[in-house]
Amino acid sequence: MIARLQQSLSPELFGGLMILSSMAILGLSDNIFYYLEPYMGLGQFHALRSSVCLLCLVPFAYVTGAKLLPYNWKPVMARTILLSAAMFLYFGSLPIMSVAEAAAGLFTSPIFVLIFTNVIYKERIGIRRILAVAIGTIGVLCVLRPDQSGFNILQTMPIAAGALYALASITTRRWCADEPPLSLVANFFLVLGLTGAFATTILEFRPVSDGLFEMAPFFFRGWMAIDSVTIGWGIVQGFMTLIAIALLTRGYQVAETSYMAVFEYSLLIFAALWTFVLFGKALALTSIIGFVLIAGSGVIVSRALPSKQDNG
Repeated sequence: MIARLQQSLSPELFGGLMILSSMAILGLSDNIFYYLEPYMGLGQFHALRSSVCLLCLVPFAYVTGAKLLPYNWKPVMARTILLSAAMFLYFGSLPIMSVAEAAAGLFTSPIFVLIFTNVIYKERIGIRRILAVAIGTIGVLCVLRPDQSGFNILQTMPIAAGALYALASITTRRWCADEPPLSLVANFFLVLGLTGAFATTILEFRPVSDGLFEMAPFFFRGWMAIDSVTIGWGIVQGFMTLIAIALLTRGYQVAETSYMAVFEYSLLIFAALWTFVLFGKALALTSIIGFVLIAGSGVIVSRALPSKQDNG
């Protein structure tokens, strides 16, 4: 069916449709997190989710003959550690904010890509990119609203996740461009799952202080007994994540990257929509304005020409 659809559409339209579908699924799967959060900690969540993904990936790789081992372990592990840390921070922030708000923080990654490539690789940032950074920063402030009395420093975790995600993206592009795609995905889930299981085991035997636990209980829980319903939700969430990643990868394979990247910002819309459908929670106007500014910043970055060709 997908093959027939691809033949009937232009590469740009087909790729955009794949990424929009991926973001719609991710918006739902990330909201399913809230059905799991009361019954487990962050590490246990990643261990369960990663196990589901690997149980699907390994047989698929065996049947198709896809390579699961990387060609060069060091850069792949560097990318995996950065991306895993980003996902720990992103999901760790969800108990205190909506998926859409956390995703807004994560989508600051294009801003950090500009900053890091300038600092690390001395690539010039033109006027257009500086404008994008300013717009994105204002958008983040609109979403997090640090001037309000209920502001929590933990709300900055998605922004830290965005910074780590940016480093992972740079690593992927510069060091891992020739690695098998399925190998990158499999190693990510393997390390994420093992790290989650290890951290949860440590917390089981060496719990944190009561004050620290009360500040972020989901972050510091040890192993918890879970029933079949919770496991079922975990399987659904993990499987949906895999489908979304497959669609996202396919979208980037068929059309130009900078054009396709714009469609990823639809996650902000889908996440907010699913939050309203599932939980009846609407976003504040300031958050919506922030989303628009962050998405606009990302579009400017994605569509900008290389700095050696223009001043942007």
